[in-house]
Amino acid sequence: MQKTYLVFLLLMAVFQSCTTDSSRKTPPLIKTKGGLEYYWIKKGATVKAEPGDLMELRMRIYSGDSCLYDWSLTGQPFWVQLTQAACRGSIQEGLALMGRGDSACFYPVADSVFKFDLGIPKPDWVAAGSRLRIEVGVHRIRSEEGEITTFMLQQGIPDSCRTALGAVRYTVKATTLRRPKAGFLQNGVKYRLLGTMQSLDGKVIREFTDLEPYYFVQGQGQIKPEGLGNILSSCFPGDSVWIVLPSWAAYGKKSLPEVGLEPYTTLYFRLRVLPAL
Repeated sequence: MQKTYLVFLLLMAVFQSCTTDSSRKTPPLIKTKGGLEYYWIKKGATVKAEPGDLMELRMRIYSGDSCLYDWSLTGQPFWVQLTQAACRGSIQEGLALMGRGDSACFYPVADSVFKFDLGIPKPDWVAAGSRLRIEVGVHRIRSEEGEITTFMLQQGIPDSCRTALGAVRYTVKATTLRRPKAGFLQNGVKYRLLGTMQSLDGKVIREFTDLEPYYFVQGQGQIKPEGLGNILSSCFPGDSVWIVLPSWAAYGKKSLPEVGLEPYTTLYFRLRVLPAL
């Protein structure tokens, strides 16, 4: 879940109360196999989300008649990655039933939502064992795997460049420098990176130039995200490479507002790996 959402939820917007019509009649509830109770508000999408898909949601969360979170007040997209449910009755079970344009209302147990879906302690003001009411509408679904495959086809990158971890490493130009006897980047040696970090749509997030390169010592965990460091370890000094990192191997659900990085961004690096000057 997004960091902005967690902060918003914890603060409750200074205990903002969204008044609701408690007399509204609730339609008959349906149960998933895991026991999550819900009802459809709008149903009809022919294509449902698949595990690993990214879902942009319109969400409101209620505890009783108090509104804990309202997507319309944040001004930011709310993204969730569809994963295997971590517990019975998880809201992930409900999201797995939905496609673009669908909306539903879920009644999960608050304890499991905070522990498994949010990963934070349940606030004292939410009664143990109580149920939340979560209204969810699916605005958009992204298939990150499909986006990476399309990108590779457009750039002419062969399938053999996919790594076992699902990332892509494509050598555009092999080094013309003398290769060290050990081959790949050597632990304890300082190197520099030139190039760009961008999203698949071409938005440049960071740039490393001759005047401002990125320096790192191989093997000391200085490269972030770690997925990039793992792939660079199989490069030779002097190589020019393209690297595509799925969001889970990059920054995942984290956002970096200072550089304009949104949650669940697939990262595309165009880099040259060189010895430090």
